[in-house]
Amino acid sequence: MPTKRMHLSTNIEGLLRNFKRKKLTGIVEKNGRALSDSEARKFLAECQAKGWKLLPCSADCEGFDHFGGGCPGHQVENED
Repeated sequence: MPTKRMHLSTNIEGLLRNFKRKKLTGIVEKNGRALSDSEARKFLAECQAKGWKLLPCSADCEGFDHFGGGCPGHQVENED
Protein backbone atom coordinates (compact mmCIF):
# COMPACT_ATOMS: atom_id res chain seq x y z
CA MET A 1 0.00 0.00 0.00
CA PRO A 2 1.50 3.38 -0.95
CA THR A 3 2.06 6.03 1.68
CA LYS A 4 2.62 9.76 1.42
CA ARG A 5 6.04 11.20 2.27
CA MET A 6 6.25 14.87 3.25
CA HIS A 7 9.47 16.89 3.14
CA LEU A 8 10.28 19.42 5.84
CA SER A 9 10.46 23.13 5.13
CA THR A 10 11.52 26.22 7.02
CA ASN A 11 9.77 29.56 7.29
CA ILE A 12 12.13 32.30 6.06
CA GLU A 13 10.73 35.03 8.32
CA GLY A 14 10.97 32.79 11.38
CA LEU A 15 14.49 31.72 10.47
CA LEU A 16 15.64 35.34 10.26
CA ARG A 17 13.82 36.24 13.50
CA ASN A 18 15.34 33.31 15.41
CA PHE A 19 18.85 34.05 14.09
CA LYS A 20 18.67 37.82 14.47
CA ARG A 21 21.65 37.90 16.86
CA LYS A 22 23.23 34.60 15.83
CA LYS A 23 25.26 33.58 12.80
CA LEU A 24 23.30 31.82 10.10
CA THR A 25 25.26 28.70 9.27
CA GLY A 26 24.20 25.46 7.68
CA ILE A 27 22.51 26.90 4.59
CA VAL A 28 23.99 25.03 1.65
CA GLU A 29 23.83 25.75 -2.08
CA LYS A 30 22.73 23.01 -4.47
CA ASN A 31 26.39 22.36 -5.34
CA GLY A 32 27.09 21.54 -1.68
CA ARG A 33 28.95 24.72 -0.72
CA ALA A 34 28.00 26.17 2.68
CA LEU A 35 27.09 29.86 2.62
CA SER A 36 28.68 32.37 4.99
CA ASP A 37 26.41 34.33 7.31
CA SER A 38 26.31 37.36 4.99
CA GLU A 39 25.76 35.18 1.89
CA ALA A 40 22.93 33.33 3.64
CA ARG A 41 21.23 36.59 4.65
CA LYS A 42 21.56 37.95 1.11
CA PHE A 43 20.11 34.71 -0.29
CA LEU A 44 17.16 34.84 2.15
CA ALA A 45 16.52 38.51 1.28
CA GLU A 46 16.43 37.55 -2.42
CA CYS A 47 13.97 34.76 -1.64
CA GLN A 48 11.71 37.15 0.28
CA ALA A 49 11.89 39.66 -2.60
CA LYS A 50 10.43 36.92 -4.82
CA GLY A 51 7.54 36.59 -2.36
CA TRP A 52 8.72 33.25 -1.03
CA LYS A 53 7.64 32.29 2.51
CA LEU A 54 9.18 28.79 2.75
CA LEU A 55 12.38 26.98 1.80
CA PRO A 56 12.59 23.20 1.45
CA CYS A 57 14.93 21.38 3.81
CA SER A 58 15.53 18.82 1.07
CA ALA A 59 16.87 19.40 -2.43
CA ASP A 60 14.72 16.65 -3.96
CA CYS A 61 11.20 17.93 -3.26
CA GLU A 62 9.45 18.02 -6.61
CA GLY A 63 6.57 20.50 -6.79
CA PHE A 64 7.57 22.47 -3.67
CA ASP A 65 5.43 25.60 -3.14
CA HIS A 66 7.64 28.43 -1.82
CA PHE A 67 4.63 30.71 -1.35
CA GLY A 68 3.18 28.87 1.63
CA GLY A 69 2.08 25.39 0.59
CA GLY A 70 5.44 23.68 1.06
CA CYS A 71 5.78 20.04 0.10
CA PRO A 72 2.82 18.68 -1.84
CA GLY A 73 3.52 15.15 -0.60
CA HIS A 74 4.98 12.27 -2.58
CA GLN A 75 3.53 8.78 -2.96
CA VAL A 76 6.01 6.07 -2.02
CA GLU A 77 5.67 2.34 -1.63
CA ASN A 78 5.64 1.07 1.93
CA GLU A 79 9.14 0.37 3.17
CA ASP A 80 8.25 -2.56 5.43
